[in-house]
Amino acid sequence: MEKPLKENESNDYTVWMDETDKSENISERRDAAFNVAIGKLLDTNGNLETVMQTGEAFGRGLSADFIKEKPSEWTMEEWLDSMVENIFDPLGNNFTFSKITNDEVKSFLTRCPLQENTNEPHVASLFTYGFIRGLLLSAFPHGELLFQSATT
Repeated sequence: MEKPLKENESNDYTVWMDETDKSENISERRDAAFNVAIGKLLDTNGNLETVMQTGEAFGRGLSADFIKEKPSEWTMEEWLDSMVENIFDPLGNNFTFSKITNDEVKSFLTRCPLQENTNEPHVASLFTYGFIRGLLLSAFPHGELLFQSATT
């Protein structure tokens, strides 16, 4: 798949450059943030809260950097559409949504490449929870992300 070229004017000449693939950029950032989370986990002798906090900070950063058009007030549906297009799809995350209302979304994470490609799947789960929570709180500061195991 060819990447589009971006035209940049510089003094008296034109330079054509490849644009960075969003999915590569966002995946590299996720991997770097996850490695930071693992480092913090080791530095704190297993404090799992540091993993979720690092994930949350990563999610807030993604929202700031990848969600350019932000309404003054989000609806859940608008927020989900934006998250799926700009963040979840480029990361390779897939969700099945069973309920979307103005106040609530129920979904099941059906694919998480970070979990699939690491030797630390439980840490990846905590990090993923944190980054999704960070995304949610960026749009809904008084919201909360609740987790329910698929086995309960």
